[in-house]
Amino acid sequence: MGKEEDWILHAMVLDKTQLRVPLSFDLFREMGHYAAYYRYVEVVLDGEYQGIYILTEKIKRDDDRVDIAKLDDDDIAGDSLTGGYILRIDWTWDVGEEDLFESNYESQAGVPMKYQWYYPKPDKIQPEQKEYISNYIHDFENAVFASDFTNEDGIHYTDYIDLNSFVDFLIINEFAKNSDGYKLSTYMYKDKDSKGGKLTAGPIWDFDQTYGLSTVCSSHITTGWTYLQNQDNCGNLGSMPLWWQEMMSDPVFINRLNCRWKDFRSSFLQQDSLFQWMDIQTTFLEESLERNFERWNFIGNNIWFEPFPIPETYEEEISYMENWILDRLEWMDTNMVGNCDEDITTTKVVVSDNNFSFAPNPAVDNILLYGLKGRRIVIHDAKGKQLISTSVSESEKRLDISALSKGMYFITEELEGNRITKKLIIL
Repeated sequence: MGKEEDWILHAMVLDKTQLRVPLSFDLFREMGHYAAYYRYVEVVLDGEYQGIYILTEKIKRDDDRVDIAKLDDDDIAGDSLTGGYILRIDWTWDVGEEDLFESNYESQAGVPMKYQWYYPKPDKIQPEQKEYISNYIHDFENAVFASDFTNEDGIHYTDYIDLNSFVDFLIINEFAKNSDGYKLSTYMYKDKDSKGGKLTAGPIWDFDQTYGLSTVCSSHITTGWTYLQNQDNCGNLGSMPLWWQEMMSDPVFINRLNCRWKDFRSSFLQQDSLFQWMDIQTTFLEESLERNFERWNFIGNNIWFEPFPIPETYEEEISYMENWILDRLEWMDTNMVGNCDEDITTTKVVVSDNNFSFAPNPAVDNILLYGLKGRRIVIHDAKGKQLISTSVSESEKRLDISALSKGMYFITEELEGNRITKKLIIL
């Protein structure tokens, strides 16, 4: 994790598995986006054991976090005015009017949608900067809510956003069936125009009520789309933007969604990959879990809006989460919208991987890479840490992996911004 002064000790009290937030962060990172890095820690305060936490990065503008341009007070014109910004969608009942701006469109509750200044902070952002980023959002919304998804300037809404980030933001919230998804702890950022300059969804945050943990907004039910907010006990609709529903009616968006989903399901969203990740974490945490639940004895207790019956053991909590994931994946596979073959946008998501292969798998000391000439290969561990990066200059290349420990890894092929990821097991 990069050097910084701001950190968070996150007690994942609601989640007895201690896996849901880390899993979500790791998956979003596998999708190719920044998510907060973390480490499991055990906390002792004044000699008293306090249990398991994750020490995690706070969402913040920084070279090693949300890597966008620094905005100073005098960045009020030209390219320097165009980035970087971080906006938040969250509770507004305790937020002053000076801390936010209103959309020209309503939220799902029928009241004006509101966006909060996050970076620069409300007391630091200059009037010219407020005007610029609020106008950018208005232009994007004017396009997304238009019948042809194009605003009065003739610009399609996808020209304002990083399309893959919005698609992937929907995928992670829908797969997890995040009861707080889209409307609370939701972030977007924008860099300078000279650095790409499109509105990007994320980083993700607040994924404790996920993977079946909560009955809020029917999160425990493995069917249905969360972005519709049409199941039981869905609240906070005053901060729920309606542009997700608009984008999900656009062939450009849903065709990209279909491609990304198929890509991910063939790699890190495979059942085996997900359960391997869970096995690695629970094995790593085995001894600390005993100490944690001796200190906080709430296994078998309903401490939140949890579905019944409440699992009576940690092993039952894991089993429940795994079964929920299987059912959710099956429902999303069956109900996925769009057609990948009709993805007509300029940046194709899926690279044909007919020639992308390596052997053996599982491996021990080395692997032989095939059909990757001119491409870059990156190997990450299950937590997303990059361990090996190399360019392939020949049709076959032997890669030494003897320095890697036993376990599950992800090997990614990259070419001109496209990527394919496959699982690698080392014995």
